[in-house]
Amino acid sequence: MGRQSALNPSRKSARFLVAATAGITLIAGAAQADTMSDCISGKDSDVRVEACGKIIAAQELAPVVRADAYRARGEAYADRAAHREAIADFTQAINLRPKDGQAYYGRAQSLLATQQAIAAVADLNEAIKYLGNSPGLFLARGYAQLVKGAPDEAIADFSVAIRLDPKNASALNNRGLAHRKKGDLDNAVNDYTAAIALNPVYALAFNNRGYVYEAKGDKQAAASDFRRALALDPSLIGAKKGLERIGEPGIAGVESAKLIAQGQELAQKNCAWCHAIGKTGASPNPRAPAWRDLHKKHPIQALRDPLTRGIGRPHDEMPQFKLSDDEVDTIVAYINSLGP
Repeated sequence: MGRQSALNPSRKSARFLVAATAGITLIAGAAQADTMSDCISGKDSDVRVEACGKIIAAQELAPVVRADAYRARGEAYADRAAHREAIADFTQAINLRPKDGQAYYGRAQSLLATQQAIAAVADLNEAIKYLGNSPGLFLARGYAQLVKGAPDEAIADFSVAIRLDPKNASALNNRGLAHRKKGDLDNAVNDYTAAIALNPVYALAFNNRGYVYEAKGDKQAAASDFRRALALDPSLIGAKKGLERIGEPGIAGVESAKLIAQGQELAQKNCAWCHAIGKTGASPNPRAPAWRDLHKKHPIQALRDPLTRGIGRPHDEMPQFKLSDDEVDTIVAYINSLGP
């Protein structure tokens, strides 16, 4: 659940870029305006971080301009999962412009990624105060409430998101997760079913509904949903394990096993120097989470984005290698295979 889905920043960023570059042109000329353009819309995070740093260092610029640069650099850091640096920059942006709702939103995402759910909820409260009733913001706060262990508050936020955007399948899926966390299996099934009706290829919703049917003892319905989930997305290892638990592994499990093996090979090659990637052992880098513990940080069946951005994609302490979307899926499949 990235910034784009919550805030639709494509339009916001365009307005911000025009205003910021115009302001800098008046203050410091075209060269600084070009630097600000790179800061906001550079081709990759390295370009954006470097350009924003130059704007931040230019003490002659107005505080509001430097606040924009801090926020933009925070977003660039977050995109490469350097969340401590992102939090620091978002904080500087807020100090310079206390009503910057987007900075509160960005900081909330990085706080959530570093297991600070209570602080993330507080920042999302501020984001909603300053940015208004966006369905994506309530969806984000609902997810933070779910991670915090507050399913009732999560249900309330997801319900607002659904009221504001009745066709939001993700909000329905996540509200189903919250109902399931409370033990309300019937309402969980209802929400997953509604999500699937809106998006018939929503593999995650099939997977999650399969868990609930399994919990209710309906093995036939569970098997049907797990098979459908795997057909749509073979990297959903939870569905493969579900089929194994109920005695119907099926052919789809072969493709999942292949993805797991490919993901393990990539992880061993590119990530094992930093993370503990197996079922035992400590991470060589104490700051790097052991992959087998990631399910404690993010409900794997809820959103794959935290894993994809924080682990599947290279981040600051990793060697800078490139992964395709398909390769990221194999790593996510391998990570999921380590969870309970």
